[in-house]
Amino acid sequence: MKRSHLAFSISTAFIAFWILACTATPVPVKIYDINSTPAGATVKVDGAIVGTTPVRINRLGNATLLIEKAGYAPAHGALSDQASPSLHFALEKLAPTTFTRTMEATWAGVEVRPEMGYENSWNAIIDLLTRRFDLEVISKDNGYVRTNWLYTWTGVMSEDYRVRVTIKFAPNHKTLEVKSEAQFRTLSGWVLGTDEALLQTLKTDIMGSVGRSTR
Repeated sequence: MKRSHLAFSISTAFIAFWILACTATPVPVKIYDINSTPAGATVKVDGAIVGTTPVRINRLGNATLLIEKAGYAPAHGALSDQASPSLHFALEKLAPTTFTRTMEATWAGVEVRPEMGYENSWNAIIDLLTRRFDLEVISKDNGYVRTNWLYTWTGVMSEDYRVRVTIKFAPNHKTLEVKSEAQFRTLSGWVLGTDEALLQTLKTDIMGSVGRSTR
């Protein structure tokens, strides 16, 4: 009788488990549509590459999300039950490595060679600038010239990065100063700064054309 009772109990438990397994609701796999601006960004879930945007993935449970594209800051996110099934990331472009953020660009000084004279020095400076830039402000009497914004200094046309140059002579025309302004556009607007490579290039060209560096 004891064996029969034990067998009956085991059978009953097995049947109950089988019924529960058959009637249990499976945990649904969540579908995510992941997009980015610009498209073509690499998507990583928990460190593993799953595709490039736009991409649709199936995922069960929580996971970390990383969106990467060359030239842009990486974007981070998370997948979870609370996350939206449609995720969009606006990637922020990185500034060129030559860009330095500053509220006021610094001036670099050059001493004009005495034998040049102001007339020749001024003409040499104008000739040097017009090879790369369009000129916006020109005042020979005041010894002042400023270029328009240039969007192709990096060698590639970019709507998000621009530079311009200002040169001013001292009243006695014995020295001049030059500065390079740069602006980089982020998602929140333009960031002010200077382009160190442009400033160094200009300083070298000016020294070779009209004078020598003083500082």
